[in-house]
Amino acid sequence: MTEIAHAFHRYLEESNRFQSYLYSYPHKTAYRAFEEKLNLKELWATEKKHALYLYTHIPFCRMKCAFCNLFTVSHPREDLVNLYLKKIQLEAEVVRDSLGDFNFAGYAIGGGTPSHLDIKQLEQLFSVYTNTLGVDLQNTPGSFEISPDTINDEKLTFLSQHGVQRLSIGIQSFIESEARSVGRVQPETMMEPLLEKISSYQFPIFNLDLIYGIPGQTPETWLASLQKAVQFQPTEVFLYPLYVRPLTSLFKKHGSIQIAQHEDIRTSLYRIGRDFLQSQGYVQDSMRLFRKPVTGLRESSEYSCQEDGMIGLGTNARSYTTDVHYSTEYAVSKANVAAIIDDYVAKERGDFMTASYGIRLLEDDRKRRYLIKSLLKAQGLDGAHYQSIYGTDVYADFPELQILLEMNLAQESGGRMQLQGEGMAYSDLIGHWFISPAVKQKMQEYVNK
Repeated sequence: MTEIAHAFHRYLEESNRFQSYLYSYPHKTAYRAFEEKLNLKELWATEKKHALYLYTHIPFCRMKCAFCNLFTVSHPREDLVNLYLKKIQLEAEVVRDSLGDFNFAGYAIGGGTPSHLDIKQLEQLFSVYTNTLGVDLQNTPGSFEISPDTINDEKLTFLSQHGVQRLSIGIQSFIESEARSVGRVQPETMMEPLLEKISSYQFPIFNLDLIYGIPGQTPETWLASLQKAVQFQPTEVFLYPLYVRPLTSLFKKHGSIQIAQHEDIRTSLYRIGRDFLQSQGYVQDSMRLFRKPVTGLRESSEYSCQEDGMIGLGTNARSYTTDVHYSTEYAVSKANVAAIIDDYVAKERGDFMTASYGIRLLEDDRKRRYLIKSLLKAQGLDGAHYQSIYGTDVYADFPELQILLEMNLAQESGGRMQLQGEGMAYSDLIGHWFISPAVKQKMQEYVNK
């Protein structure tokens, strides 16, 4: 066993398996200002653009949850929201002109809370998709995030008529006292009629988010929330471990000690959630995602998150080319988020023609990104495909992978490695190991704002 493999073995056995989410790689806290601004036309000139993904960030909420470190502000001025949408329109026009020939294979509208927008504002946003970017909404898989306090019949009808395929709602807990402890006011008498109403619209994919590890939560209350959730027949359920992150109100109240205190209960709650959902016919797709097979979906067989590019519109929406990731700056505190939004709405057309903040990916980080985004999903890591892209053997590049097999956290069949059993529960720990030293240093040097 190599020295690095020995270190990986110790890391898996001795470390807290709950690190932090690794939605993308490199992490946004590794982004910095570029020494020189990058021209978008030049940046995208040689990229594959036939199967891009489109993400739009709406950084507004009616209230900010106590655990939330997403880029969002609560109670925005109405004129600010309208100005923001006008800049989304302008940015989309610049993107269209910079990309040349392109096609979007999928899209998502997130935040924040996109359902904070009123009908007129939603019409404006979807017009950007259809009239400016040429997205065929009825034939392109799309996802839209909503919250209980900002969704209604009029908006649900609009989203359904505009071909939204996946509707996602964060409930976090059906126990009112638990919801309140993380800053959410959602009486049970309000939640059941709302979820029944959403179910009646029959969106092809209805996703429901829950959180485990909430202060005061017990195995019994966690199971009660799970049982309540499946009554509404969601096609997807995300189970998120609670992370207490700097600058959030939950961090200010509990501090970092909450992580250590709740590790054991989060481990047991994860297993309760996993086992319950599997008993209800859900298939585990990742540590967090459980889904039921759905027939007749508009699925894009072209888009691959490991290989294809992404266009982000709005503040903190990341865009990906093969070797450059870029966005606006990231912040959590209200004042800093507001300042970045103000800067965005003050931009002129020329400001959108360049990227000024992000990270360049060397080949080693491109390999690590491919590995992380493959291995942590149920589909697993295809060694032959990896070699066809990079010309090297993934086990030679990352000898630590053998340890996952030896510890029975993964299995290998036909050249494909997949996490199995408890391996999925180690996803955050495994993912963070494969962060490169250079990216890790940038993340550690990042000053929370």
